[in-house]
Amino acid sequence: MKKLTVMLLVAASAICAQAGSAPEQWNVAARKAFAAERFGIFLHWGLYSNYAQGEWYLQTHKLDEDAYARMMYGFCPSKFDAREWVRVFKNAGAKYVTITARHHEGFSLWPTKVDDGYNIANTPFKRDILGELAAASKEAGLQLNFYYSLLDWHRKDYPAGFVTSNVKVRDRKPDYASYKKFMMGQITELIDNYHPGYIWFDGEWDHHFRDDKGELGRTLDWGLDEIFDLIHSKHVLVANNSHQASRPKEDIQAFERDLPGENSAGYSESITVKTDRPLEQCDVLQNGIWGYRIGEGSFRTSEEVVAMVARAASKNANLLMNIGPDGSGQLPEQAVAVMDKVGDWFAKNGDSIYGTVPGGVADGKDIVSTRKGGTLYLHFLNPEKKFLTFKPQGKVASVRNLATGNPVAFEVAADGALTVTIERAADDGFDVVIEVK
Repeated sequence: MKKLTVMLLVAASAICAQAGSAPEQWNVAARKAFAAERFGIFLHWGLYSNYAQGEWYLQTHKLDEDAYARMMYGFCPSKFDAREWVRVFKNAGAKYVTITARHHEGFSLWPTKVDDGYNIANTPFKRDILGELAAASKEAGLQLNFYYSLLDWHRKDYPAGFVTSNVKVRDRKPDYASYKKFMMGQITELIDNYHPGYIWFDGEWDHHFRDDKGELGRTLDWGLDEIFDLIHSKHVLVANNSHQASRPKEDIQAFERDLPGENSAGYSESITVKTDRPLEQCDVLQNGIWGYRIGEGSFRTSEEVVAMVARAASKNANLLMNIGPDGSGQLPEQAVAVMDKVGDWFAKNGDSIYGTVPGGVADGKDIVSTRKGGTLYLHFLNPEKKFLTFKPQGKVASVRNLATGNPVAFEVAADGALTVTIERAADDGFDVVIEVK
């Protein structure tokens, strides 16, 4: 691996922890714990995995929902092994897992009692996928969380927005009061039965519009405050991939395929980054898709994932990296291979990521920084970058490789500026770490 990670230990005052804005102590503590985790695995899995054309297949191909939904009777992921999944995730260095309990297609991965039967209990598989994943995650010490779609391409009472209108749903009778009651019933089940850390909403943008000035607005009053209050009453956090400014009752600010404040993917235009709550960037391991697509062989490398983790942490954000299991219940082999190498890096360099805050040093592209108390870590992400000059907070004592402990060259100028010089040796492993006290 060509990435270089540098750690600098500096005699500096302790960094204040991010303040929580919620008045209840459980909420403040939960936000703080979540922010410290820094790396999670996202899973997009549902009936669409059997079609092997990505998670939007029903909508992009303008299919008849009734015909599409018949896949429920052929959904039998015989290779699904929750413990094996969790083993891969934990070995990769992930601290939490977020799975699509119910994606836009409307199919539920648990035996819910609050629907028309469109759920895992009525498939040949029948087993409670979320229950098995919850048990395996708890056993391994990982937090399980649930993605939950606000929009629905299956239910007839959902008021179709501009995205959903492409799906052919027969006899649609929009009734948001009925649909909201259904959602609240399902959310109650998810929390009471499986005890997630957070509920991660998606799909509010189905009812976005732009006014004459180009400003984003909403065409549906989702009544989300009531839904959020329900979730908070059960001591669970809320995230919402709304592509708009966060609401006061949202605990985690989500950024889709984007570092906070950069809008590189075009989903967070003019969005102010919040400083009173944790941040999370979600992104994909496999070439621009979330759900499984057969024949797609373009995956990010382990070096790219490590760089994304470091850049996110330097922006005070977690990285939620997505994998799309196939219809048999297996993780793509290439995804497992990449995650194994990411795990090797975390095993040696995890201290530079977990529990850190932005370091306030370096350019943010080729070199980024994180900090933990009085310890400053530099991550050299471009192998062409051989040195960095900056003024440390305190007296430099030594510079070392975090993974190996080997010393690394440095100089201190008369004005106190430190020049860190990277000379990568064959035995340095994945990264170079520099220690300064």
